[in-house]
Amino acid sequence: MMSSRIQAVISRPARLAGAALALLAGGTLVLLSACATASLSPAPEARTVSGATSVAVEQVDGVRVTVQADAWDGDARVTNAVQPMRVTITNGSTQPLRVRYGDFALVAANGHRHGALPPYKVEGDLLQPMMIDAYTPIITPAFGYRRLYIAPYFARVYPGIPVYARGYPLYDPGYYGYYHYAFVQSIRPTVEMLGRAMPEGVIEPDGQLSGFLYFERADPKWTSLTFRGTLVSVRDSAAPQGGAVFGEISIPFTVTRSK
Repeated sequence: MMSSRIQAVISRPARLAGAALALLAGGTLVLLSACATASLSPAPEARTVSGATSVAVEQVDGVRVTVQADAWDGDARVTNAVQPMRVTITNGSTQPLRVRYGDFALVAANGHRHGALPPYKVEGDLLQPMMIDAYTPIITPAFGYRRLYIAPYFARVYPGIPVYARGYPLYDPGYYGYYHYAFVQSIRPTVEMLGRAMPEGVIEPDGQLSGFLYFERADPKWTSLTFRGTLVSVRDSAAPQGGAVFGEISIPFTVTRSK
């Protein structure tokens, strides 16, 4: 018998997809046009890397996370449509840690949450997700990694990276249903964006992952945003509650209106 918790998770895509359409119809989903421009930089109270003041850093029990908002040096159309953030997670703990888009967000002072946007279209239920579109395999990813296991539904995109296959559910169907739709309304992810995107998966102890997360662009009316990340320690279980929160990352950024 499937648990009521899993059934509830599986039923979320339809509800969230409907909610997304309703928000779009009402004009309340924040998908900012190219005429509104804003840039992000670490707030004065944020810790920064020595010699690199644009790179903010926070550490929790041996896990080091750095975030840089001005790191994108590729196609300028990308920064006109979304906010790329280069994130590096170095796992100096003894626990394997989950990397899932729903664990990261840019949060405004009023509580508005910009979740990390999934660049790939994945559908299916909690236990049997599948990649829908025919993406070109990335033989040499443009992100850095060490002791990384990717989510099973990314296997044919990253054939050179081992797959995490220990029964832990990394896929969140409701999240993908909502936020991938929001992504393609801003820009269809390019080959360059896909190659540099941080994938979902598990970072083993002494492992590292460094790549880009993409967010909706900052509203220039805001003066601050906080990068928030939830670090989850993976437990080898097929149950959704199979992981435990390891720590929370909170890094403040200042939003500067561009002329």
